[in-house]
Amino acid sequence: MRFRAFLSYSHVDAGWASWLLKRLETYRVPSRLVGTTGAHGTIQARLGKLFRDRDELPSAGDLGTTIRSALADSEWLILICSPTAAKSHWVNAEAEAFLASGRGDRVLCFVVGGAPGSTDPDQQCFPPALLQPDAGGVLREPLAADARPTGDGRERAFLKLVAGLLGVGYDALAQREAQRRARRLTAIASASLLGMTIALGLAFTAYLARNEAVVARNDAQRRQAQAEDILGFMLGDLRAKLTTVGRLDLMDAVDAKAMTYFAALDPRDLSDRTLEEQARALTGMGQVRLDEGDHDAAMSAFREAHARSTALRAREPGNGQRLYDLAQAEYWIGAVALKQGRLDDAETWFRKYRDSAIELAAMDRANFDWQREMAYGHQNLAVLDESRGRYAAAEQAMAAQLELYRTWTAQRPQDLVLRFDAANIASWLGSLAMRQGRLVEAEAYFTEQVAAIRQNVVDDPKNAKWQENSIDALVLLADAQAQRGRVPDAQANVDIAASIAAALLDQDPANNGWRIALAGCRLWQAELAPARDPAAELRAAEAATLVARAHAAEPQNEWAMRFVVRAHNVQARLALLRGDAAATRDHLTAAKALIEPAWRAQQNEALRLWLARTRLLQADVAQRDGHAAAATSAWGEVRQLLLDDATGEIPFDRLDPLIRALDSLGQSSEALPHRQRLQAAGYVPRQPFAAIRSVR
Repeated sequence: MRFRAFLSYSHVDAGWASWLLKRLETYRVPSRLVGTTGAHGTIQARLGKLFRDRDELPSAGDLGTTIRSALADSEWLILICSPTAAKSHWVNAEAEAFLASGRGDRVLCFVVGGAPGSTDPDQQCFPPALLQPDAGGVLREPLAADARPTGDGRERAFLKLVAGLLGVGYDALAQREAQRRARRLTAIASASLLGMTIALGLAFTAYLARNEAVVARNDAQRRQAQAEDILGFMLGDLRAKLTTVGRLDLMDAVDAKAMTYFAALDPRDLSDRTLEEQARALTGMGQVRLDEGDHDAAMSAFREAHARSTALRAREPGNGQRLYDLAQAEYWIGAVALKQGRLDDAETWFRKYRDSAIELAAMDRANFDWQREMAYGHQNLAVLDESRGRYAAAEQAMAAQLELYRTWTAQRPQDLVLRFDAANIASWLGSLAMRQGRLVEAEAYFTEQVAAIRQNVVDDPKNAKWQENSIDALVLLADAQAQRGRVPDAQANVDIAASIAAALLDQDPANNGWRIALAGCRLWQAELAPARDPAAELRAAEAATLVARAHAAEPQNEWAMRFVVRAHNVQARLALLRGDAAATRDHLTAAKALIEPAWRAQQNEALRLWLARTRLLQADVAQRDGHAAAATSAWGEVRQLLLDDATGEIPFDRLDPLIRALDSLGQSSEALPHRQRLQAAGYVPRQPFAAIRSVR
């Protein structure tokens, strides 16, 4: 239908109609209700368009026809009830027409005057059409939201009306609105917060002097409330919508406007509400800076948000929302450290976040969102275990999380974020299976992830987050397929991922994460291409350009640096195949200049593998140039590098480069158990190993 509701009222109640129409059309449904199922279907973020008969019909030729059409095209009839409305022929006729359509259960009353159920004709507020007996002859007084001071009051009545439109219980709305409304009423009562509008060119200051007249004081309060509402919208609904399309530039502008507003406030007006909004704005700024690759600015913003959230938490230690906000700041500080490869710092903050999440979940076992925070806390620490090569511990934690998420998704099949979280856990289990040589199992987990995220894209096609996640999922699946020798399948998935990444980067060229994602896809396309395929050279060159820009924008991002090393390695191998010794050496020199200092500063498994691969290529070049001693030395370094710290079974990822180094050193017998382990796992090397020579 064209209209969510038809608003019927008497001319005398036009002021109420104007207020109610504005509140309904601008009302933002609490985010945690959006997408859930109410009594009338899936709940949307907005209530939708309303038909107000006096405003919508000034130019209509046939008012009766227009009103009947609008009534037929409206899901609900909202009656503003008062003694005047009860006596209005117009209001009664509209009610009769709507009831005649058989939708008596879709009538909502909003009482602003009179006395419901009164026998006094001058006090009756319901139109006669609502007071007719039903089919069984029983006279039932309509259910109504009573906005009178002696009834529900204006705000409670408004929420009851919204609850009816959404098909949810009143408490589901009231609990989420009560805290914000209490803060707003306190601010209005004290008249101490100076406000200024921060969007749409609206700029003003509102102040309250001791000897101001009542009219001036009310105007200041109204302006202050407007500023807070605009600020809440910008940091809430508007930012959420921009996040779904990945517009970092617009999100940056929103955050800058918010900070301008905060800077203009008098220190005396920094209430809890203001500090909370500041923390939200700083967290948003940090996320944008992190996506843009500016780690220092991101960390600064997250630490500022942490300071404010810590202060608010100290003031209200029993307030769960305060603890939730503090936990988010702890997580983001740890996330920056993880991106920079500072694993010890990341663990410190992830443990703080995990502990806060456990405390939060214990505060309200019925709050599902808080229970999920506890799951996130355990997951982050499992990711750190994986980064440190503690695969068994990481896998045990992730497996427990996956069972939990599968239970949750079965209970909430329409929750897209929950579906993604479950897919993400499956992905981590796939990576852990690959690290331990269980390639078939890894491919199954990655296939599960791809299917789940693909369904999210179908259900929410305009959300760039799902598109971005699908790139990672497809590349992980392609990696598992390539290791099993299923190169055509891997190429097909990488091609799909590349097309998605290219479209996203065209949409927002400033998004460094999307730039790296496209570069990774291009490198895969170059690596999976047949030998001496001209397209491989083009893909590798494009990837090199992309990752060079990404690394320049984000020099502290170890992930971006490793992509630069990978690009140089791919280009070096391609140059080696075409016999260009100079180009090969140049690329390897550039790769070495990046990977060796990084390895000395922060030793981890990913850096170990890229250093080994780079040194293997250098050995190949030295051998081709006739420098046997240099080649042997490099192979020996690779052997030592890959055997170091390998307590127990050697990590599966090390086996391919280790076998190549051992074969080149003439130690094929030592390499044989590793070959057998790869073969048992179904591993197919992209470049064949050296033939095993028999020994008499």
